[in-house]
Amino acid sequence: MGKLWLRGMMLLAALTASMGLALGMGSVPIPPETILQEISALVLGEPLEASTSMIVFDIRAPRILFAAMGGALLSLTGLLMQTVSQNYLADPYILGVSSGASTGAVLCLVTGAAQLFAPYGVYVGAFLGAAVATALVVKLAGSSGSPVKLVLMGMGISALFSAFTMLAIYGAKDEAQVRSAMFWLMGSLSGVQWSMVPVGAAMLFITMLFIWLMRHELDLILLGRNEARHLGMPVQRVQQLIVLVSSLAVAVVVALSGIIGFVGLVVPHIARSLSESRHAVMLWFTALTGALVMVWADAAARTLFRPEELPIGILTATLGAPVFMWIISRKYKDY
Repeated sequence: MGKLWLRGMMLLAALTASMGLALGMGSVPIPPETILQEISALVLGEPLEASTSMIVFDIRAPRILFAAMGGALLSLTGLLMQTVSQNYLADPYILGVSSGASTGAVLCLVTGAAQLFAPYGVYVGAFLGAAVATALVVKLAGSSGSPVKLVLMGMGISALFSAFTMLAIYGAKDEAQVRSAMFWLMGSLSGVQWSMVPVGAAMLFITMLFIWLMRHELDLILLGRNEARHLGMPVQRVQQLIVLVSSLAVAVVVALSGIIGFVGLVVPHIARSLSESRHAVMLWFTALTGALVMVWADAAARTLFRPEELPIGILTATLGAPVFMWIISRKYKDY
């Protein structure tokens, strides 16, 4: 237990340091000592340097905070997906949840529903799309118990909703709508503002609270659905709650940042190697690791091709796809 506490504290320290370093990374590099001076001046109420403080506090600080929360959310959703499917290859991207959320968000944008129901139109559309995609995957493959069938069915649903998204974009009449819709396909944190941070924080709190309250039920599911039923757990109701919370979490991230793939797949594997399989422990390690990964992914997206910014969804897919193939080769080498 002492080693777990030490690892957790090291992860928290690494996350805190990474968020501080990320404030200085981007198209305009800012030295760490300048950032410390600006933070000190803000705390002491002293005058701030206008251009530097705007970059640090108005542009980078909110997106770094949301990057940490979004990474934690996607990773925790991946953990829930892998638990409910009893398949370590499951995540919101692979199982089509992200594609469903993207379809719902894009449809709201190109039909004008986002403006009609502003400011919550995109959130509602993303949630409905994520819920429909998740329900389809669970319905079509969830009862079979085959992890391979579940992943393949998820890929099929993902491809189907991706086609719906492209069809919606193709049918859009307004060029501005097309540009806005393309945002959801590539993923980016460039539009994150301070007003969006409380939404991400609230959803992260709900997701972590749900996993903590349901930690014993989630541990039972790992034993198998039949074993959990024999022990008196309402498996179907727990699965429905997992689908609901997962869809909400993915909807919030997709509505604010578009599709960011493979984070929910890779991070739970890293967290398991650092901790243990109990969800009471995995909860914290998955959230901290996911936040750390996303903060550095966002920093790299802002820095690699500066002054241009690389969409973060492209970066995570480029790095995550080889890891996904490596996991498949390790887990299913006998097929």
